[in-house]
Amino acid sequence: MATTGVNSESDVKMSEKDDNKKGPVTEIEFQVSQVINRLEEAVIGKNYSQDNSGASLTSLNAESLSEPQPKSVLQQLEDLLVHDSENEVEYTALPELCEASRLSIISHAIAAYSGSLERNHVAHLSSKISNTVDCLIADLFRCENYKVCYHDDQLGGIVRVVRALLNAKVPHYSEIGYEALKKLPVIYTSIISPVGIVQFICNQLGLPLRCVNAIPCNTLFGSQKMDLAALEREIETDKENNRLPLIVLADAVSGHVDNLTRLQEICKANGVWLHLRGHSLAALAVPLYPNATGHISDSMTLPLGIWLGIPGLPTATVYNHELLVSVSPSLLDTPGRKLISLPLWSTFQCLGKEEVRKRFQRAFDWCQQLWLRIEKYPNIRLLSQPPGGEGGIITVSELATKPVNANILFEVAASTVVFQFIPENHQGRVPPYYDKLNSWLGQILQRDCPLVNITLCEVENNEVVLRYCPLEPQPGVHEPPDFESFVACLEQQIEILTATVKHKSEFQKLVEASQCLRLVEIEGWAGLGGVRYQPSAYQDVQLTDYIKEQLNNLNVSLVERLRATDAAFSLGEGGDGLACVRFGMVTSDTDVGELLSLVETAGQEEEETGKVLDTMAEVVKRGIEAATLELQRESDEQLWQEGILRAVPVVGSIVNWWSPHHKGSGIKGRSLDLTAGIVASTENIYRYHMQAAPNQPLEQMPVGHSRSSSASSNQPPHP
Repeated sequence: MATTGVNSESDVKMSEKDDNKKGPVTEIEFQVSQVINRLEEAVIGKNYSQDNSGASLTSLNAESLSEPQPKSVLQQLEDLLVHDSENEVEYTALPELCEASRLSIISHAIAAYSGSLERNHVAHLSSKISNTVDCLIADLFRCENYKVCYHDDQLGGIVRVVRALLNAKVPHYSEIGYEALKKLPVIYTSIISPVGIVQFICNQLGLPLRCVNAIPCNTLFGSQKMDLAALEREIETDKENNRLPLIVLADAVSGHVDNLTRLQEICKANGVWLHLRGHSLAALAVPLYPNATGHISDSMTLPLGIWLGIPGLPTATVYNHELLVSVSPSLLDTPGRKLISLPLWSTFQCLGKEEVRKRFQRAFDWCQQLWLRIEKYPNIRLLSQPPGGEGGIITVSELATKPVNANILFEVAASTVVFQFIPENHQGRVPPYYDKLNSWLGQILQRDCPLVNITLCEVENNEVVLRYCPLEPQPGVHEPPDFESFVACLEQQIEILTATVKHKSEFQKLVEASQCLRLVEIEGWAGLGGVRYQPSAYQDVQLTDYIKEQLNNLNVSLVERLRATDAAFSLGEGGDGLACVRFGMVTSDTDVGELLSLVETAGQEEEETGKVLDTMAEVVKRGIEAATLELQRESDEQLWQEGILRAVPVVGSIVNWWSPHHKGSGIKGRSLDLTAGIVASTENIYRYHMQAAPNQPLEQMPVGHSRSSSASSNQPPHP
């Protein structure tokens, strides 16, 4: 990063010391402040000597970073980015920024700062920067004589194109809006394309959703492509029904690239605009031969920020301006007072056009490498387009030296690898259990192989699949993927998944045959499953709230006992909300019968321990109740024997003086014998100063348990 002026040695040391304490927000603020200081000097036109310049800028930076109010605001902003106090989540660090990413962020600050400059100067600067970026994009993506519009929203360019088409094809649309629509405009899209795209277009332009015509797809070599014969029929039908065919939104994403040559012919013959979107469009930048691909569409969406992994870059939409000569340029061009293309200009200046091209080429090459490494596994089904064309005879590196047309280019350069774990030699949709297995596999690969960016997603039939797309790089990850470690981890997890599927049927049969274990279905759990230990006393009784609580406590204690010997056991919860023992993934040499036997044994031990404690607690409870009743009865008897007058205040003291109590006539205490289960009098203990009760106490009474220890296993407890 360039610095302003020349600082003294002490100032440099202080600056380096402060840099070590800066957080990410403060560091960006420091760099932006340096650039703005330079711009302020250039705009104001002040000239400083070398020494004065260094001293003034150092004091400016130190002041901006040491004032309590700005520092407080930056600290609050950093806390918002790093800490989530509502959900009690703390993010360890913000994504690491490369040099190009830092320049992109600083460019946004400069673009905002330029809004305070003189209007004509900003308009001239914006036009100059945009023209430079336009030429770079046109040369990189082989779309000469096209114009470019820039927008922050990815779908903003499509909205502008559709608005421009309405102005070009509907008379007086720019004047009276939807009232000028004598015919209903029609937007054609593939049935597998995201619905949100056409919904966004209609919402932005105030068009009804019946403007959308979804075209079915054909499956060819595992790829789903728009049925062009059906598209042609729908266009003819819409014309006959007095509708206005307007635009076709075609896809070049996830390896499913429509037949562009035939699609161009249909659109050109019917006067319909053709728009392309998708990651595969980055392949247009790979060939070195100029005009090798030609004009493949009327407009394209190019999300360069996503493809390069650089935050803050606007999305570019290239379009054939010759087909929209009657449209006002303001409908598509970016307003002149906003330097929206400045971050792209900074990125091209930092990386260079050739580096951008190499990054795209490496991304397609990585997809081809991963495909070739995992296609050999019989339990892995690849759902995306195979790279290299039919038969895989062309490599991505050869695209740079061989001229190819657009259709062959998109068949060779696969932008995505989509795969899933399936039963060996399985056809059609996999069982629902495999969706859990694929979700587990994706999470393990994300954790153990962070350099290979794997994401989990669902395809059109709601199957869970794993997706690798290097054109969507992780923020802050700039190292090449480690495919060796990835394949080794994948092989290990395939063995575990295969063993788990094999043992799962045996696991279920053994649980069904058990007298005290019950199978529990755990939502979203990919392991063997869950079991609940249920004592024989609870087999044929209604599960009341009290019994459910007892089962929960028993199984929670059981899991704690099991985890003390093997950490593979964990506490789970079934669909009924009750606790259970959860079994995870297993290997091929796992003895499922032995694991279940261990659960049964531990459950029986836990059950017996619980019975002893329950019986002891019941003995104490009954003993306290019996002692209380005996003491109350004896107190009442003594009161009647000695007379009620003794209990009356004042009068009682006179009676007691006139006729004292007989010795030994007081209320006797009670002791509880836990072994015998009886309540005995304490008279002998205190009379003879004994520490233990005699063999034959003067009074004893059985407690009267609700159940004995031996009978408690055969009768369920009362709630």
